[in-house]
Amino acid sequence: MAKLDYLQYKLSEIELGLKERDEEVKEKLTKLEESIDGIQWAIYRHDRDAGHNLTSLNAQSRKILAQQTACANHEQMRMEIAQLTSKTNATSYMQWFTKQTSIKGALKSCKEAPANKSGVYSIQLGEEGNPFDAFCEQNSFGGGWLVIQYRFDGSLDFYRNWTEYQKGFGSLDREFWIGLEKIYQLTSSRPHELMVEVKDFSGSYRYAHYEKFEVGREVEQYILKTLGTYNGTAGDSLRSHYNMKFSTFDRDNDNDSSQNCGVARHGAWWYYSCTSSNLNGRYANCHTSYRNFTICPHHHHHHHHHQR
Repeated sequence: MAKLDYLQYKLSEIELGLKERDEEVKEKLTKLEESIDGIQWAIYRHDRDAGHNLTSLNAQSRKILAQQTACANHEQMRMEIAQLTSKTNATSYMQWFTKQTSIKGALKSCKEAPANKSGVYSIQLGEEGNPFDAFCEQNSFGGGWLVIQYRFDGSLDFYRNWTEYQKGFGSLDREFWIGLEKIYQLTSSRPHELMVEVKDFSGSYRYAHYEKFEVGREVEQYILKTLGTYNGTAGDSLRSHYNMKFSTFDRDNDNDSSQNCGVARHGAWWYYSCTSSNLNGRYANCHTSYRNFTICPHHHHHHHHHQR
């Protein structure tokens, strides 16, 4: 901010002293304007007040350029502008700017990904978080969805242990599970919605949408913490799993005293007593009602959505 104040003061001084046309001054001021433009986006993201000051400073430099006049004392003028441009390129600015550009490819959420262009993007949660790759679904339901689970051909084995479900497995361009820790980090960082799409072997399609969705942290066994209002065509099968901890074949957190649902259902889920839904179960063709959301559908999509 001190550097910005100095620039503001110097530009005012120069504006008062300008008297006649001078191409060299014009060229130097163009460089100054480019420098200001170059750091403006980074500062604006970092500090709205600084961004505002810089905007007015930029407007002022444009005004001077429009006048295209110069001070009678050319020598002093050149020195002052040279000083100005070197200050704009001061090391502290450049280090900070470089830090910004090194992560500018990362998005805060899939909502920032290009419209109608589904694919793998780098996502960064918060200022301190490490960017990670995620698949953004930009064509369904208005786009902006981060896919947390995808199954379409049965090529990937989903009968995995607790550690694998925690960290995630599979490949973003094929079948995958993003991982419970990531789902926790995503849903606890800001409000999320959940969309589940299912398509069976005969091509019949259904979906379920929940307006709120949040999963607890590791010490809470990634409990299904929040499940908002349901709408859709698949039936509200997740409701009975609300407030349940996640279970795998080696971590039995379900309410069924007679068996481990992870083993019984050959999967991993927020099991209550092995009923309702089992979207990480065995991939197979079978005849089951959609209301049960069970293990049969051809396309399983789990999305989450960053709300504004």
